[in-house]
Amino acid sequence: MQNSDFDSHLTVDQITSARDSPYIIKEISIEHLRTRIETPFKVLPGNGISEIDAENVASRFSSPIFEYQKFIAGFRSWNSLYYLLTEAGQDRVHRLDSFFNIKKRLWNSALTTISLVFPKNPFVENNFGSPDTIHTLPPLEESSYICLLDYIHSASKAFILVPDIRLEKNEGFTRDSYLEYIDRTVSVLADMNNKPIFTPLHIELSNNNLEAILSHYGKMGYCNLWINFDAKSCSGTYASRLRTIHHFIQREFDPNTVTLYYSHIKKEITPNVQDEKVPASDILTQFYGADFIGTDREPWRYVNIDWDNDDALRETATKHNFSSLEDYREAHVLHKHRIFDPDSYYYYNINRYPGELSIDTEILLGNNAVNHLYNSLLMSVEIDRTKEVIGETRSVRQYLDTKSACKENPEILDSIIPPERQSDLIEFLGSMK
Repeated sequence: MQNSDFDSHLTVDQITSARDSPYIIKEISIEHLRTRIETPFKVLPGNGISEIDAENVASRFSSPIFEYQKFIAGFRSWNSLYYLLTEAGQDRVHRLDSFFNIKKRLWNSALTTISLVFPKNPFVENNFGSPDTIHTLPPLEESSYICLLDYIHSASKAFILVPDIRLEKNEGFTRDSYLEYIDRTVSVLADMNNKPIFTPLHIELSNNNLEAILSHYGKMGYCNLWINFDAKSCSGTYASRLRTIHHFIQREFDPNTVTLYYSHIKKEITPNVQDEKVPASDILTQFYGADFIGTDREPWRYVNIDWDNDDALRETATKHNFSSLEDYREAHVLHKHRIFDPDSYYYYNINRYPGELSIDTEILLGNNAVNHLYNSLLMSVEIDRTKEVIGETRSVRQYLDTKSACKENPEILDSIIPPERQSDLIEFLGSMK
């Protein structure tokens, strides 16, 4: 495929930008939808959302987009997908809907996209489990993978996100094979297509791989990029990685043509079960050049808490300085269901939330899908408010000085606002085209 053959199917117009950070307000036209969206724009989580929930959202928000995310981690998920793509019959599409947690009636009335991540290379034999209980799956054949891409294409009504495969930490999966995979996937998806296609970038790529992949994307004209945060927070070293990505984009692309979609973001910065409030991570992505802010994802790990073993739980509770097993159980539930406060940029335990909640606390504590959607709606309103304020002042610092999470954790603001001494270097990197 030649550079000129790739069509982004997006038209990007910059409205304004902040003077002190990569924050940019754009108007992005999605050609096949004949829709214009002002960015930064919050994409909402679709997993587990009912049609009624979506209708309530649509009545208050124009053109909501729902993202269905899937991280294929354990053997059960891999095996289910492998079966659906290789052996399922006439009910395959229906069962793929269930696998991706898509409710058909909701899909019929909403804009959607799917973000799929493989931590292992699906095109080789993979083993799962411990040495005593090893499960083996054969490589995924190309015909089965094309079947998956056809499903993703049809299920993605807004954007198409190319499935990401972890390049590093996959033995034998080289940079060349990764780029060959990307080109082949784009070629299949672009056939008889008028939707925007986004190619992936993993947040933890080595500098050499990042530079080579972005150079290849630039040559191929892949100017729609989705950043796979892999459940990492938008802070500290990961924020610095975003700055590096932006520097390479300035070198390899016309920045005015690039659209950035961030997803699989860890929602909080260093959360702890003992904390009643934790600085938000996900909301900060808007200050690092994000156009579309996708869904949150917490780090995947095997469940190592036996909730039926009181003795083990009591030991864990003591280790975390809780006086009783009951206090630990309650704290753990609150810890997993914090609510975003747009006035402070903290996530608060529900029993310490400083504002009024428009949804019953029992629902927010008992229904993960509603909890995630409610947090995303709060973020969406805040992102629109941020555009309005910074659109006038063009100062991120002035706005974030009103947020207590940023004032009480100055490293957050220091990471967002580039030190002036780096300006010459940034200008130099931008000139290397």
